[in-house]
Amino acid sequence: MKSIVIFYSLDGHTKFVAELLAQELKADLVELELVKPFPTKGFKKYFWCGKSSVFKEKPELKTRVPNLHEYDLVVIGTPVWAGNCTSPINTLLSIISSEQKLQGKKVGILITNGGGSIKRCVNQVKKVLPKNEFLEPLYFVNPSKENKDEILKMIRGWVQSVDLV
Repeated sequence: MKSIVIFYSLDGHTKFVAELLAQELKADLVELELVKPFPTKGFKKYFWCGKSSVFKEKPELKTRVPNLHEYDLVVIGTPVWAGNCTSPINTLLSIISSEQKLQGKKVGILITNGGGSIKRCVNQVKKVLPKNEFLEPLYFVNPSKENKDEILKMIRGWVQSVDLV
């Protein structure tokens, strides 16, 4: 099964987990980068990131989204901001739904956050990409390198539970 993990990560937590998942799946890995990056510190970080998520903004990507038709499994990785997917993921979903008409694929959702509900984020992805087989979301609260063994165990359990082996 040919797989790809596409993700956005501001603080590196989602990137850390996405890299481990891609290694486990032997998948291609694509990190979304913005033309105009978000602030990474202080009040500006929380204000601009939260605002862009709440208002479902779609910032311009520096990263070119690959043709996803050649993949059997597409995993979308995102932190949760203000209960929603990040705005760079909004951009990705817009590109996928308009340009690629993605249908009939297995779609995984990799989510990281500090706690709280992931329901709106999951529903955001499902709403934009109907006619796909959605796997159980892979969800991590405050993932860190100190928890690498535990994270790998969860990833391997997910891969087996969704029958990707």
